[in-house]
Amino acid sequence: MTGQDVIVVGAGLAGLVCARRLQQAGHQVCVIEKSRGLGGRLATRRINNVPLDHGTRYLAHHSDRLEQLIQHWRDQQLLTPWQPHTYTMDAAGTLYESPTHEPYLVAPAGMNAIGKHLAQGLTIHRQQRLISLALTAQNTWQLTVERATDQSQVRHQAKAIVLAIPAPQIIPILTPLDAIAPIQTLLTALGSVDYNPTITVMAQYDDPTRQRTDALPCHPMAPWLVEGHPETSLFWVGLDSSKRSTTDTNVVIHSSAAFAHQWFDAPDLELVGKTLLAQASQFIASWLNYPHSYQVHRWRYSLVSTPCNEPLLTTPTPLPLAACGDWCGSANLDTALASGWAAAAAIQAALGGTALPAFPTGLITDGKATH
Repeated sequence: MTGQDVIVVGAGLAGLVCARRLQQAGHQVCVIEKSRGLGGRLATRRINNVPLDHGTRYLAHHSDRLEQLIQHWRDQQLLTPWQPHTYTMDAAGTLYESPTHEPYLVAPAGMNAIGKHLAQGLTIHRQQRLISLALTAQNTWQLTVERATDQSQVRHQAKAIVLAIPAPQIIPILTPLDAIAPIQTLLTALGSVDYNPTITVMAQYDDPTRQRTDALPCHPMAPWLVEGHPETSLFWVGLDSSKRSTTDTNVVIHSSAAFAHQWFDAPDLELVGKTLLAQASQFIASWLNYPHSYQVHRWRYSLVSTPCNEPLLTTPTPLPLAACGDWCGSANLDTALASGWAAAAAIQAALGGTALPAFPTGLITDGKATH
């Protein structure tokens, strides 16, 4: 059993920002993350030793605060401009050129490089899934987690906790405490949040050849992306390998919510992947149907469809607790950053101590990230 001042559950943007701010203020903090990776939906998977971004695709047009961090990440060489040919798809699946005036920003090492950068100096327990939360006789929170490696259980104690995970995952954790009035209030707010799922295919190709009948106007190896339409099966398709220096041809395909709702629980992931590849082949380029390898990832909590009306959920009783994430407010990375930053302030106010430093203290580091 380990004891901390604060335990943050979730190593996405909100959780890492919160943890760094509290640690900067002198609190003993650890982060618990159920998966191996860091960054939440700033996610990258390595396939055949090549990174593919299967979560957040790029950064563009954000709030002043996030722009400050983006500039810092550019200075640290984590981010670089990406100027693809851009197309939009209508409800019938027809492509239209939709040029952008400013480049997107992408991470050549993979978008999870941002999570790795923010995680520097933090104590993080990976592959530990929170399964229950209780109050102890010592007036602390007790968190019981399950290790993914061997399904053994570990208990952690803390004076305060931050739940920086999707709202639907918080509800079963807090429900056993619903007799406590402030917790019931949080549960009501959490219950208002809804998500759309996404199914993502990461596909690798050998020397694709454009056919005369292909809808994609540009050369297959030129940087390109297609913004899909909710009435089709496609949400976004792009040449992921053009974000970085590589001779590989890698494409990431994100399904629409409608496709994901239909196929999410299908037992045969290979069939799901083939079906989505066939849709991309039909509406974008025929060669997309013939990868030499591909993997499929299911995002149950991909895009927030109904966010919480509050920018942060928090209570100081029975013990300090905050819930934050991109589901607080306007459902984007800016929201994740703002709610994580605010969660740290709420926990600090409940625990007491000196005032927290102003933004972006604690998030700006001098050293380059290690990937």
